[in-house]
Amino acid sequence: MARKPRIEIEGGLYHILTRGNNRQLIFKAAEDYNKMLSRLAEVKRILPFYLYAYCLMPNHIHMLVERRDDAISRVMHRLLTGYSQFYNRKYRRVGHVFQGRYKAILCESDQYLAELVRYIHLNPVRAEMVRQPTSYIYSSHRAYVGLSKDDLVDTEPVLRYFGATKRVARERFKTFVRAGIKLGHVEEFYSTRDQGILGSEEFMENAVRRVGEIPRKAKPRFELRASIDSAEFINAAAVAVGMNAIEFCRNTKVRAVVEIKEAVILVGRNLGISNASLAAELGIHTSVVSRRFDSARNRMKVSSEFKKRVERIESSVLSRDKT
Repeated sequence: MARKPRIEIEGGLYHILTRGNNRQLIFKAAEDYNKMLSRLAEVKRILPFYLYAYCLMPNHIHMLVERRDDAISRVMHRLLTGYSQFYNRKYRRVGHVFQGRYKAILCESDQYLAELVRYIHLNPVRAEMVRQPTSYIYSSHRAYVGLSKDDLVDTEPVLRYFGATKRVARERFKTFVRAGIKLGHVEEFYSTRDQGILGSEEFMENAVRRVGEIPRKAKPRFELRASIDSAEFINAAAVAVGMNAIEFCRNTKVRAVVEIKEAVILVGRNLGISNASLAAELGIHTSVVSRRFDSARNRMKVSSEFKKRVERIESSVLSRDKT
């Protein structure tokens, strides 16, 4: 039976797992682990993505990645091919280093981001290699708790879940990870339905629809030029909500402003503006754009006031596009 193609979405959160061929060792010495980490840093620089967690185990690798412009398949091909060439050359061998296709599961960010970071960091504990994740040096856990400086991993979006300051966030994160030690293996993080997606039914349907595997049920209420400029869009949206664009794009946690940003993100995404463009204009992380988009869709169902705000933004953008 032919394998279904992976669902690749810009801004998608992916739990990636790859094993050694026949589950054999892929790291035999410290030099091997360090080579993989340096290779990962190099690929991340050339084909940018967000890396929220990693753990290099002797015969397999876990990573939690948010896709940006380049496909996960391209990133992984470059990463694994480069390491395989190093490994075969060093150990004077030929053949595959890694076992078949890597697994890349598209995950619902709001529900699983922190859970997956914890699960990945606890791999060495479950394997009884160490008693505490801080004792294992080939994962991103030590960077999260402040025991090492690791520019490779993007810790900020996850730590924001746990506190407004790094000190508080790190302490709460430590407690969260310790609580996960007793959970053991979680089959849910490996076994998904046919599409390779981990999340709610609504998330799965939206993910499949976004890559065009099923038609949209309704046509857009209006059409804009295909290449709408993101800066123009933000200016039009700011006018619609009665705010100065500079003030509007300022980083803030004021609830009223956050809700306005959610409405803007919802309209922007519906127009086809990318997560990366919206994040750049609004001064936030792309993962925050994804979370705000999901929140906005839920708010549309329960708040008539929010729905009217979205319609005002749509009308403002539409009228400007016609000028």
